[in-house]
Amino acid sequence: MAYSVREERQSLAVSLREDLAEAERMIVQLRRHNVEQFLQLLDLIEERFLELESYGLDLRPEYTRWASLHSKLRREAGRIVRVIDVAGGLDTLRQANPPAEGFWWRLDAVVAESRRRLLRRLGITLGTIVALLVVVWVLLTFVFPPDPNTVVASEAISTLQQLAFEGRWEEALAVIEEAVSRLTQPDAELLIWEGVIRGKLGQDERAREALAEAKSLVPPGKLVAYWWSLGSVQLSVGDVEDARTAGFEAIGLDNSDPQGYFLLASVAEVTGDTVCAVDLFEETFQLAADSNPQLAVIARVRMGNLLQRPANMPLLGDDQTADANEEGGNGEQAEESDNGLPESCAGI
Repeated sequence: MAYSVREERQSLAVSLREDLAEAERMIVQLRRHNVEQFLQLLDLIEERFLELESYGLDLRPEYTRWASLHSKLRREAGRIVRVIDVAGGLDTLRQANPPAEGFWWRLDAVVAESRRRLLRRLGITLGTIVALLVVVWVLLTFVFPPDPNTVVASEAISTLQQLAFEGRWEEALAVIEEAVSRLTQPDAELLIWEGVIRGKLGQDERAREALAEAKSLVPPGKLVAYWWSLGSVQLSVGDVEDARTAGFEAIGLDNSDPQGYFLLASVAEVTGDTVCAVDLFEETFQLAADSNPQLAVIARVRMGNLLQRPANMPLLGDDQTADANEEGGNGEQAEESDNGLPESCAGI
């Protein structure tokens, strides 16, 4: 009799392990034709555990596998429910397999609860984002409102850049005059644009007045910013020689300021002096790495783009580039070396 009980116990334990192995295989390849069989197998495994508990066997390894299977059922509930839906839906299967008490017979409720939790999390996240945006809006609108002059000048300059690209000088001047009428105090960058645009229209006297006023607004010791700002605007409207002059003025005032080198690098790029432009962008990167990381990144990108081109592809015509190189060979290299330019830029 004792032998019979022991044999039955061992047979049940072996069947339990085989059923667990079968369930672990089936869960990864469930289809409409075997999903009901899979759910019935889970019922059978649960019954095996209940039968074997009375024998006092050490079933810890099996319980570990059973818990892992439960976890996988919950993690992949959405996929399993979709397969069940193809097979007729859980309601139909529950009615065909009473009492259907295991949680696997109610995976649709597990999926619904998971979706509710996800929606709650999304709601909390979106609510937090909206609250932060409201706080930022309140701070910018009521606590730290932007300077109206800065807003007017920035909007005007953005429009001017496009108009300058298209050579629409009269329209650009109209934008400047309209912006100036709205300002409560003069803006140095807008005045620089006015000076350059009036110069393009032949209004030389008024151009000089606008630039002089812009220069007077720059704090003492910060004139280098005036020159590279002026040079950048001049370059954007095609006044390459004036931009080059402004770049040398900036470096002459402060040969450690990366903006001056960046301006001259842009001039070299436009005139087709690729080798010089690459060296100057590298110089810009070295000087800006700590003080102006954004400019350093831009310089590296521009340099990378240039390195993909054939060297010395002039954009302004071979004659102009040749003239510039000849001038560089007539004694200007030493003077430019004093400004800290690389030897490759002797002809700039």
